[in-house]
Parts: sequence; C-alpha cells; structure tokens
Amino acid sequence: MIEIAPSSEAWVRAACDALPTLLVDHAHCEKRAAQTAVRFLFQYPDWPRLCTQMSRLAREELVHFDQVLRELKTRAIPFRALPSSNYATELFAACEKSSATDTLLACALIEARSHERFVRLAAAVADPPLRAFYLDLAEAEARHGEIYVELAEEKSKGDVAARLRALAHREAEIVARPGQPLRMHAGG
Repeated sequence: MIEIAPSSEAWVRAACDALPTLLVDHAHCEKRAAQTAVRFLFQYPDWPRLCTQMSRLAREELVHFDQVLRELKTRAIPFRALPSSNYATELFAACEKSSATDTLLACALIEARSHERFVRLAAAVADPPLRAFYLDLAEAEARHGEIYVELAEEKSKGDVAARLRALAHREAEIVARPGQPLRMHAGG
C-alpha cells in the first residue's frame, strides 16, 4: 500500500456538502487517467509489460469515466468544465526532468490519493449507492497505484521507496494548499 498523508476532516465535510461538483471533477479525473495511460503507450512502445498494463488501465479508466457520467445523469447533474486545481501539474513539476521513474511514481501517488479519498467518502456519504460506488472504485485505484509503483521499480531496476516517500511529502503539500477549489485532489 502506498502511504500518503490523510485528507482532513474539513475536506470530507466539504466534499459531502458539494457532491455535484466533486462528481463532475471525478469524471474529469477518470478521463485524464485514461489519457495518461495512453500517453505512456506512445512514450514507451518497446516496453511490453508497460504496454500491456497501460492498455488495460486506459480501458478501465474509461469504464470508470462512463460510470461517473451515469452517476451524474442519475442525479441530473450536468457534466461541465471545471477550473483545474493544478494538483497534477504541480506534482509532475516535482519530478526530475525526463525521469520515467518519477513520472510513474507521481501517477502512483495520484491513484493513491484517489483511493484514500474514495475510502473516506464511502464512509461519510449518506447515499448508499454512491457509498458502494466509491468503495468499488477505491479498490481499483489502489491496484492502479501499485501497477505504477511496480513499473517504476522495473524501470529503475532498484528500490524506489525513498523517491516515493519524497514525492509523497511534496504531494501532501500540494493537496493541502490553502485557497484551493474543492476537488478530488485538492483542498486538504
């Protein structure tokens, strides 16, 4: 399991109070996760294990995107653009330039943050179907994070634990920045 700093109780309360916005942001997150997996396919066409894993992951993320769109439709919430919190941009900026290992670890941390927040939301939301949905997705996010760590270890041919801890520290700072809009990956 990838260790990250826990989200604040204030974030959980705010998220439960603003579920429509959070669900819209969640849809965007799933779409970007699929895009990221496909980008890896183009960057590393000669890495068979990565290609296999990213192909599966991209398809699964698009299924999740469709599932979130259905949740939005069920609740009569329109899918729309949202301003970015720049969470991923800042996390990727913390990576060493041209380091595939760092980029893979950043992706692992994004998946770990999603997992952590889905678990927290599942425990806090009053809507039983949404609670079950978040629990189901939490399991997938944890698995995705581990895939990225395994690929990072394969790419670096060594232990990446120290680098993962350093990036996790930076991720905790980014997610907790004050004044951020409520998002799956921002707002403490």
